[in-house]
Amino acid sequence: MRLERTARLTWLRQSEGGRPVPPPGPSYSTVAKFSAQKTDWRDEAWSLVIRFLEPPDRHGSHRVAVRFLADEAPSDFLAEGCRFQLMEGERVVARGVVLAPEAGPQ
Repeated sequence: MRLERTARLTWLRQSEGGRPVPPPGPSYSTVAKFSAQKTDWRDEAWSLVIRFLEPPDRHGSHRVAVRFLADEAPSDFLAEGCRFQLMEGERVVARGVVLAPEAGPQ
């Protein structure tokens, strides 16, 4: 099973270059650009699968579950605090940060 982490995702407004509205969910997949990547990130681009855990609030922000589409993707890119941007072509449509793992039952 692929690693899935919780993240806070904020969709950019259309006036900021984002989409007119966020995708309807419950899931969405696109290429992500990670802050850990170098300037030539397209050479090692990775797609994320986004699963909506709640609807976006009035600011376009919500909790989501994220996982890589490919098994061989670098799991350290999904470590707590890692930042990423969701891309549609050359356009940034959302920004996210990986949250701390939630505590399970004790």
